[in-house]
Amino acid sequence: MLTCYSGRVDELLDVLDSRGRPTGEVAWKSVAHSLGLWHRCFHCWVYGAASGDPYLLVQRRAAGKDTWPGRLDVTAAGHLRSGEAPLEGGLRELEEELGLSVDPEWLIPLGTRSIEQEIPGGCDREFHEVYLLLDPTGPRELRLQESEVEAVLRIELADAEALGAGESVPALEYARGQVSDTRVRSSDFVPNEDDYLSRVAGTVRLVHAGEDPGKVF
Repeated sequence: MLTCYSGRVDELLDVLDSRGRPTGEVAWKSVAHSLGLWHRCFHCWVYGAASGDPYLLVQRRAAGKDTWPGRLDVTAAGHLRSGEAPLEGGLRELEEELGLSVDPEWLIPLGTRSIEQEIPGGCDREFHEVYLLLDPTGPRELRLQESEVEAVLRIELADAEALGAGESVPALEYARGQVSDTRVRSSDFVPNEDDYLSRVAGTVRLVHAGEDPGKVF
């Protein structure tokens, strides 16, 4: 079920306990954020390979987002609605945010990540169901959801790994039919305290080499 508050779309979420177990309660996303209630989200990191060299795609969050506007983030992400299974919600988010229609068998599960972050007007407590996806769709061909995604950036995997060391690295930014060269730092991303990007980049390296990454989170 969806509704609007302050001109933004709100949705009902299942409330969890601190171990990720359903409590049987539901709450609007706005209420979950303001009260710091645990809930579940879907995260998918999309990567590709050109001439055998892997690259990672990340999104730039839309300027109108109420949390972390303009920051770089996981390629596609979203809240799981009440009663929605991770893959069900994940396929919906990939279609909505990037215009990708994906076979669920293509998604590689990496585990569940938990975060607690202060946000404007509350505290965000989330369990992220994290997946990896190899997709050949070029960044130009993605259909970005304007209200959520400002642009996508292509970062060569070696450069994404270097971001963990605090380096500034080159990237290509695709936004509304325009392509531009830019440079990014780890500080351009949504803040995290668990080396999220570095762990994902290392996992892409393993998967690309044909190895089983196991549970990363």
